[in-house]
Amino acid sequence: MKFSMNGFRRQLSNDTEALRNIARDVMNGDWYDKEDFVEAINQVIAHSNVLNCVSQRDDPEFIDMSELEIEHLELTPEGVE
Repeated sequence: MKFSMNGFRRQLSNDTEALRNIARDVMNGDWYDKEDFVEAINQVIAHSNVLNCVSQRDDPEFIDMSELEIEHLELTPEGVE
């Protein structure tokens, strides 16, 4: 299976920038929808989880690290878990 590291890095950067913008707005006192915030966090978490699964068979410095999976946030009536 081929994996486009360039495309992946571009998407990760875009999603990280979106999360950064939300954080900036919140720090400046703007209100933000919890669903949008959780979605932005979960996008970055998903990219981290995917990156941990990418490996190269013959490179001991680039092994499968999928055991480092981070759980997504879940929006519940009580808040965020």
